[in-house]
Amino acid sequence: MTIGMFFSLISVQNIGAAYRHIQGGLGAAPDQVSWVITSFLIAEVIMLPLSGWLSRAMSLRTFFFMCSMGFSVASIFCGLAWSIESMIFFRVFQGFFGGGMMPAMFSVMFTLYPQKEQQIVAIFTGVIATCAAALGPHMGGWISDEIGWRFVFFITMPFSFIIGIAVYKLADFDKKEYLWDKIDFIGIILAALFLGTGLAILEEGRREYWFESNVICILFLIFIISFILFIIREITTKNPIVDIRVFLNRNFLICTILVFIWGFIIFASQYILPVYIARVRELDGTTVASMVYIMGFSQVASGFLALVLFKFFNRRTVAFIGFIMLAIGTWMQGFMISEIGTYEIILPQIIRGLSAQLIFLPLVLLSLGDLEENKIKNASGLYSLMGRLGSAIGIALSNTLFEYKISTSYDSFTNLSSQAISKSEVIIGKIKHIIPQYLDNSPENMKMLMQILYKLATNEASAIAFNQIMLLMGILAFIAAPLIYLVRGLKKK
Repeated sequence: MTIGMFFSLISVQNIGAAYRHIQGGLGAAPDQVSWVITSFLIAEVIMLPLSGWLSRAMSLRTFFFMCSMGFSVASIFCGLAWSIESMIFFRVFQGFFGGGMMPAMFSVMFTLYPQKEQQIVAIFTGVIATCAAALGPHMGGWISDEIGWRFVFFITMPFSFIIGIAVYKLADFDKKEYLWDKIDFIGIILAALFLGTGLAILEEGRREYWFESNVICILFLIFIISFILFIIREITTKNPIVDIRVFLNRNFLICTILVFIWGFIIFASQYILPVYIARVRELDGTTVASMVYIMGFSQVASGFLALVLFKFFNRRTVAFIGFIMLAIGTWMQGFMISEIGTYEIILPQIIRGLSAQLIFLPLVLLSLGDLEENKIKNASGLYSLMGRLGSAIGIALSNTLFEYKISTSYDSFTNLSSQAISKSEVIIGKIKHIIPQYLDNSPENMKMLMQILYKLATNEASAIAFNQIMLLMGILAFIAAPLIYLVRGLKKK
């Protein structure tokens, strides 16, 4: 099941590297091809809260088999897509079925294994999951360049198919509950509405200039109404599709808040760093990937570091150490300059990457390990949902804030007086360095000079914007660190 989850995560990670190839192969516009990822994410976050009810109604074995087979078939059709519309349609099914694998795996971890073995199982699954994050972009880029973008989808299909059959034949974790006659259709519709519209707002808001767009305003209204109705429905109905009363458990509530913050910082920083490097250095995707790959491999190493620390510290202290490392690594990256080099970004990435499993593993153990067995299936989906929402909101918010801060910082540069510029040795030094000394006052040379100065100003504005975002996220990690001590230690079972 962990290997099946690995291939579902690979499919999320490797698409980013094949983005340009898919766009060219299907003749899609940039705003269209972005929905290849958006459609997957929307379907995935809808499945996550539903996974608990479905695994109870079908049994974990049958539910995982359905997800694995559905994911395999959807992957085949994604690889055979003949237009961008067909690709988006099939990606919805791929995201929906892929979204059920991680909650199912968590459910097995906390119901099949005794408490004393859950820690080593969590470390093993954490290392496998981070391997997907580390290998996915490189695998996707290599397959797209050497074989073709369609094989990015085909490559995972046989493994998912075999794993699904193996789980169905070899595993028998539980018995299904007879819930189909009590299905909460209203809850399903409301969950799909508020999760789907919420993620669509996050993904499309920047391109549509947020609430300047009537579409975004309508989606936001639907999101608010459906969210309120969903909460009321799930609290009052006898057989809720998602039992949100699990948030009354203090450990689960605090840990899901912290995993939301973790997902926000980890994925926002992973997203914004290559965007910043590509903007100021104008490098191709392969070169940018080579500058940021180290974080993926340090995330893999963090699982083994967690194994060592668990021998000396309790889980709350390990998570506290992880948040402090995350804060330091993020804060260190808040002092970048526009002439960024590979060595300037390696150490902060290593520190931030090593923190990943020090945070995630204790949180999942402290949250799900504190619940009664009959609540774990439902809680696994909600826990996974909070981490995914944190990453989605982090990426969207950091992207919007980055563009906004660039604009305001650039305006500040252009409003500087000539006297202020003349007194700035840094600015004068950069101008002298980049402007050829032989320029005369011809119109062509003046145009070239203005382009050089514009590039200088935008690069410096980008550096200021990037630094402010990283410093803010570093502060957020520092604030989150002591909250872990609000979590109770687990009673032995």
